[in-house]
Amino acid sequence: MIFQHIVLLLFSFLPFRPPVPLHTPPKAVVVSCPEGYSMVPGNAAYHTSDFCVMKYDASCTNPDPKCVTYEGVYDNALPGCACRDQFHVVSAPNVPPLTFIPEDGTASDSAKRYCKNLGGHLLNNDEWMTVARSVETVPANWCNPDGTGCGNPPGTMGKILVNGHNDSKPNKALPAGRDMEPNYLSDQKRTLELSNGQVMWDFAGNVWQWVDATIARKYEPHSRIPNLGGSGWVWAEFTTVPYDRTFDPSNPTWTSVQGVGRIYHYNLPGDTDSTLYTYIRGGNWRHGEDSGAFTIHMQPVPTKTGIDDVGFRCATSPG
Repeated sequence: MIFQHIVLLLFSFLPFRPPVPLHTPPKAVVVSCPEGYSMVPGNAAYHTSDFCVMKYDASCTNPDPKCVTYEGVYDNALPGCACRDQFHVVSAPNVPPLTFIPEDGTASDSAKRYCKNLGGHLLNNDEWMTVARSVETVPANWCNPDGTGCGNPPGTMGKILVNGHNDSKPNKALPAGRDMEPNYLSDQKRTLELSNGQVMWDFAGNVWQWVDATIARKYEPHSRIPNLGGSGWVWAEFTTVPYDRTFDPSNPTWTSVQGVGRIYHYNLPGDTDSTLYTYIRGGNWRHGEDSGAFTIHMQPVPTKTGIDDVGFRCATSPG
C-alpha cells in the first residue's frame, strides 16, 4: 500500500500530456480567387477545371483623367498612360475599362503581356465558353430586355439572356458598380450570375474582350445562307452557321432574339487566305442585339492597335 501511494505521489508531479490521437485528420484546403476575380466552375466539354477570371473589365490604377476618353474608356496608348511602372492592371469597380491595346505581338503593353505580368493568362476561348455555358443555365440571367422580370427558365419566350450595356444609352463605355446595382448607370442589366452564384460584370456589352484564340481566314465558318454578304465579312445568327460547340450556345435554335448574340465572320467559300485573325467576344456599348454572352467577332488581327472598344480579362488558377 505504501508503494502505491509513493507511485501516485510521483505521478502527481509530472506535467499533464493529453493522449496523442492515432490519426490526425488533414486540414481542409480552402480554395479561393484573388480579389476582384470570380470563381468559374469547370466544364469537361471544354477541358476546364475550376478557374478564376476577372470579375470586371481589366482597368488601370492610374487616376489621371487625361487618360480617359470621351467614350468612357482608358486610352492606354496616350503619352504617360501606359499601365506599367508605377501603375497596375486591376479588376475593380468604379474605374473605366482599359482599351487601346493589341491582343498580342511585339508591344510590351499587349493584353497577353499584362495578364502574364499578373501571374495569369489572357482568357482563352475554352474558358470563355465555360463562363458562357454556365451563365446560360441560370434563371436569374433570363430577363426582360431592360433587366426586369428575371428568374425564368432558359429560353423562355419574350425573355433574353441579358446582354449588358449595348444600346448606346449613354453612348460610351461605363465603369462597373456594386452587385446590388446590376443596371449601374445604364437602362440594361450588366451582371450575369454563374451557376455557383458568383457574379460577372459586363461579360456581354460595354467593351469587347480579347480572347486568346486564332483562326485562319480560310477556315472561318460559313453560313448556310449563300451570298449572305458581298464583301465577305458579315453578321449572322448562330442558327445559320453549322453547329459548333466551340462558340455556340447549347441550344442550336437560340438567336439574338434570345439575347445570346451573333457571329461576325468571313463568309465567302473557296477563300484561301491564311491570314490569322483572333477573336473578340461579348460586344460593346453600341452593338445592340449583336452583343451577347456568345457573341464572337472573327476579324481583328492579334497585333491590331488603336481600338477604342476592345478590353480584356485575365484568368488564373485558384489558390
